[in-house]
Amino acid sequence: METIRDTIRLNNVLFYAYHGALEEERALGQAFQVDVEIKGDFARRESADDLHWTVDYTLLYRAAAEIFQSRSFQLLETMAGAIAHGLLERFQPIQEVTVRVRKPHVPMGGLLENVEVEVTRRREP
Repeated sequence: METIRDTIRLNNVLFYAYHGALEEERALGQAFQVDVEIKGDFARRESADDLHWTVDYTLLYRAAAEIFQSRSFQLLETMAGAIAHGLLERFQPIQEVTVRVRKPHVPMGGLLENVEVEVTRRREP
Protein backbone atom coordinates (compact mmCIF):
# COMPACT_ATOMS: atom_id res chain seq x y z
CA MET A 1 0.00 0.00 0.00
CA GLU A 2 1.19 3.51 -0.79
CA THR A 3 2.37 5.79 1.98
CA ILE A 4 -0.17 8.39 3.03
CA ARG A 5 1.67 11.66 2.71
CA ASP A 6 -0.65 14.31 1.31
CA THR A 7 -4.06 15.77 2.14
CA ILE A 8 -6.65 17.49 -0.03
CA ARG A 9 -9.71 19.11 1.57
CA LEU A 10 -13.03 20.43 0.35
CA ASN A 11 -14.21 22.66 3.18
CA ASN A 12 -17.76 23.60 4.06
CA VAL A 13 -19.51 22.45 0.88
CA LEU A 14 -23.11 23.64 1.15
CA PHE A 15 -26.01 21.46 0.03
CA TYR A 16 -29.75 21.80 0.34
CA ALA A 17 -31.52 18.46 0.56
CA TYR A 18 -34.42 16.49 1.98
CA HIS A 19 -32.68 14.29 4.56
CA GLY A 20 -33.55 13.66 8.19
CA ALA A 21 -35.15 11.34 10.69
CA LEU A 22 -38.28 13.48 10.96
CA GLU A 23 -40.93 13.55 8.26
CA GLU A 24 -40.98 17.38 8.34
CA GLU A 25 -37.24 17.50 7.59
CA ARG A 26 -37.68 15.26 4.56
CA ALA A 27 -40.70 17.27 3.35
CA LEU A 28 -39.32 20.80 3.80
CA GLY A 29 -35.62 20.19 3.23
CA GLN A 30 -32.74 21.97 4.90
CA ALA A 31 -29.14 23.10 4.52
CA PHE A 32 -26.21 20.78 5.19
CA GLN A 33 -22.49 21.53 5.38
CA VAL A 34 -20.01 18.87 4.27
CA ASP A 35 -16.22 18.65 4.58
CA VAL A 36 -14.29 16.05 2.61
CA GLU A 37 -10.66 15.29 3.44
CA ILE A 38 -8.76 12.80 1.31
CA LYS A 39 -5.30 11.41 1.96
CA GLY A 40 -2.90 9.58 -0.29
CA ASP A 41 0.50 9.77 -1.91
CA PHE A 42 0.05 12.62 -4.37
CA ALA A 43 3.78 13.52 -4.41
CA ARG A 44 4.11 12.90 -8.15
CA ARG A 45 1.91 15.93 -8.76
CA GLU A 46 4.73 18.19 -7.61
CA SER A 47 7.21 17.11 -10.24
CA ALA A 48 4.73 16.29 -13.00
CA ASP A 49 2.46 19.27 -12.32
CA ASP A 50 -0.20 17.24 -14.11
CA LEU A 51 -3.79 16.70 -13.00
CA HIS A 52 -3.47 13.07 -14.04
CA TRP A 53 -1.35 12.30 -10.94
CA THR A 54 -3.73 13.69 -8.34
CA VAL A 55 -7.48 13.86 -7.70
CA ASP A 56 -9.34 16.52 -9.67
CA TYR A 57 -11.08 18.73 -7.08
CA THR A 58 -14.01 19.36 -9.41
CA LEU A 59 -14.60 15.64 -9.93
CA LEU A 60 -14.26 15.06 -6.18
CA TYR A 61 -16.90 17.74 -5.52
CA ARG A 62 -19.25 16.35 -8.17
CA ALA A 63 -18.92 12.80 -6.82
CA ALA A 64 -19.63 13.91 -3.25
CA ALA A 65 -22.67 15.90 -4.45
CA GLU A 66 -23.98 12.96 -6.48
CA ILE A 67 -23.68 10.57 -3.54
CA PHE A 68 -25.23 13.14 -1.16
CA GLN A 69 -28.24 13.53 -3.46
CA SER A 70 -28.50 9.87 -4.54
CA ARG A 71 -31.10 8.97 -1.94
CA SER A 72 -32.90 10.26 1.12
CA PHE A 73 -30.82 9.63 4.24
CA GLN A 74 -32.34 9.57 7.70
CA LEU A 75 -29.04 9.59 9.61
CA LEU A 76 -26.00 11.82 9.21
CA GLU A 77 -23.84 8.80 10.03
CA THR A 78 -25.24 6.84 7.09
CA MET A 79 -24.87 9.82 4.77
CA ALA A 80 -21.23 10.47 5.76
CA GLY A 81 -20.37 6.78 5.45
CA ALA A 82 -21.96 6.55 1.99
CA ILE A 83 -19.95 9.54 0.79
CA ALA A 84 -16.70 8.12 2.22
CA HIS A 85 -17.20 4.66 0.70
CA GLY A 86 -18.30 6.12 -2.64
CA LEU A 87 -15.22 8.32 -2.93
CA LEU A 88 -12.90 5.41 -2.13
CA GLU A 89 -14.61 3.37 -4.86
CA ARG A 90 -14.40 6.13 -7.47
CA PHE A 91 -10.90 7.51 -6.92
CA GLN A 92 -8.06 4.98 -6.81
CA PRO A 93 -5.36 7.41 -5.49
CA ILE A 94 -7.33 7.99 -2.26
CA GLN A 95 -6.01 5.87 0.61
CA GLU A 96 -8.10 7.44 3.37
CA VAL A 97 -11.12 9.72 3.44
CA THR A 98 -12.73 11.64 6.27
CA VAL A 99 -16.19 13.14 5.80
CA ARG A 100 -17.80 15.58 8.21
CA VAL A 101 -21.48 16.43 7.81
CA ARG A 102 -23.02 19.31 9.76
CA LYS A 103 -26.70 19.97 10.13
CA PRO A 104 -27.52 23.48 11.37
CA HIS A 105 -30.79 24.34 13.08
CA VAL A 106 -31.49 20.92 14.52
CA PRO A 107 -34.87 20.77 16.31
CA MET A 108 -33.66 19.81 19.79
CA GLY A 109 -35.68 22.11 22.03
CA GLY A 110 -32.61 24.24 22.76
CA LEU A 111 -30.02 26.42 21.10
CA LEU A 112 -27.02 25.01 19.32
CA GLU A 113 -25.09 25.93 16.20
CA ASN A 114 -25.17 22.51 14.55
CA VAL A 115 -24.80 18.77 14.94
CA GLU A 116 -21.76 17.22 13.27
CA VAL A 117 -20.86 13.64 12.41
CA GLU A 118 -17.39 12.56 11.28
CA VAL A 119 -16.44 9.25 9.70
CA THR A 120 -13.07 8.04 8.44
CA ARG A 121 -12.66 5.13 6.05
CA ARG A 122 -9.45 3.59 4.68
CA ARG A 123 -8.76 1.58 1.59
CA GLU A 124 -8.23 -2.09 2.39
CA PRO A 125 -4.66 -3.25 1.67
